Amino acid sequence: MNAPRENVLPPHTWQLLCDFLYSSGSRLSVVEAADQAIKAWIAAQKKGEEPLRGYQWKQLFLPEGTQVRMEYLQRCYFAQVSGDQLMFGPRAVTPRGMTLAIAGDGRNAWRDLWIRMPGERQWCNAGLLRSRQIAHGNPAAKPPETAAEALSSAAKAMGQALTAAVTLIEHVDHQSTTVLERRLPKYRRETDLLEDVH
Repeated sequence: MNAPRENVLPPHTWQLLCDFLYSSGSRLSVVEAADQAIKAWIAAQKKGEEPLRGYQWKQLFLPEGTQVRMEYLQRCYFAQVSGDQLMFGPRAVTPRGMTLAIAGDGRNAWRDLWIRMPGERQWCNAGLLRSRQIAHGNPAAKPPETAAEALSSAAKAMGQALTAAVTLIEHVDHQSTTVLERRLPKYRRETDLLEDVH
């Protein structure tokens, strides 16, 4: 319990975080940013221990928090997966029930509904999303069967997100170094250099 503390982050990661905070103009200290990231990671891991909730729509699994949108007569209508139900206003509906409530009969829910999964920025057509999952044999089409699978999936997603963040930070660092190097006198043409006039 009284073991000496050591820096939790490798020096390279620590420097990447410092550089990113500086270049992004963040007011957080490195310790505060690392603290927030670690707490968010712990919360995600704890959440991964809970059974994954969501709505099973035939072959397509919509995790809790998924948003569903339909446009009809130049107006957008929204529903959200809450627990194990798709909530449209105050009531639970099926995707077909949502299209019926909005536009009446003659609509195809796979064609007319658009999905935005939790954490995603882009909307995707429901039929296209279903086709992608079937074509790729995507295990995301069904919820994980055990807490261990859910935890493993969450850890894999977090690892991919951290890798992407480090790659982005390295790219920004490289770009800023390149811009600075171009301004050094050894990289300038003689005609670009101004002479001192007394």
